[in-house]
Amino acid sequence: PAHRFSRTMFPTAPKLAQHHIQTAVIGAGVIGLSIARSLACQNNHEVLIIEQSTSIGSGISSRNSEVIHAGIYYDRNKMPLKAKLCVEGKNMLYTYCKERHVPYRQCGKLIV
Repeated sequence: PAHRFSRTMFPTAPKLAQHHIQTAVIGAGVIGLSIARSLACQNNHEVLIIEQSTSIGSGISSRNSEVIHAGIYYDRNKMPLKAKLCVEGKNMLYTYCKERHVPYRQCGKLIV
């Protein structure tokens, strides 16, 4: 069930009526936060993130394998776009981590 937040739970939160929210993003998981960040970085774009949980990333986003996939599972002939985007996404994520000094481990995978 969705949590109901009251003004008393967040006494320092400004009243939303005083702001010009341009976009509302539903869900504070990996995708929702990524979209919200991307929008917020565009010329002071005002974004409101709406999350039913009491913490971010605690839904489906917390149920992943925590592995950066290399794209080896996508046949380049049958799923060329999926394979291409997976590899590009992997490279973008490593670049993002390096630029922001986010620790990660490139441990590889053995496929038998």
